[in-house]
Amino acid sequence: MAEEFGACACMNLRMTTRLIAQFFDQRLQPIGLKNTQFTLLVVLRQHAPVSITKLAELLGMDRTTLTRNVRLLKNDGLIDEQPGNDARVRLLSLSQNGETAVTEATPYWREAQTEFLKRFGEGRWQALKLELTDINYVVS
Repeated sequence: MAEEFGACACMNLRMTTRLIAQFFDQRLQPIGLKNTQFTLLVVLRQHAPVSITKLAELLGMDRTTLTRNVRLLKNDGLIDEQPGNDARVRLLSLSQNGETAVTEATPYWREAQTEFLKRFGEGRWQALKLELTDINYVVS
C-alpha cells in the first residue's frame, strides 16, 4: 500500500511544486515578495482592471485563497480596488507601489528562471510544460 501512495500523482506534483516555490521564494527574498505574490501581481498587471472572480480563474485558484492574498497585498499598498459597473463587482489593479514592486522584483525572478532552466534544461522544461498543459485539460 505504501508503494501505491508513493506513486500518487497529487503528492508527487505538490512536493515538486513546493520545492520549486521555495527555490523562487529564496531568489525573491531580497525584494520582500513570495513567488505567489509576484505571480499574482504580474497577472494583475497583464489583465487589470479585473474582478476577483476573473483573477481567480486566470491563476487557477479558488476565490477564498485569492481573496486572502489580495487583502494582504492591498494592505501593503500594492493593489488598488475600485467599483465595477455592477455594485457587487470590485475591480482590481496594481497601485503605483505595486508597479514598482513588479519592476524591482522582475530581475530577481528572471535570475531564478534562468538558473532553474540551466539546472533542469531548456528542452526538458519545454517538454514538461507541454505535459503540464495536457494534465490541466485532463483534470479540468
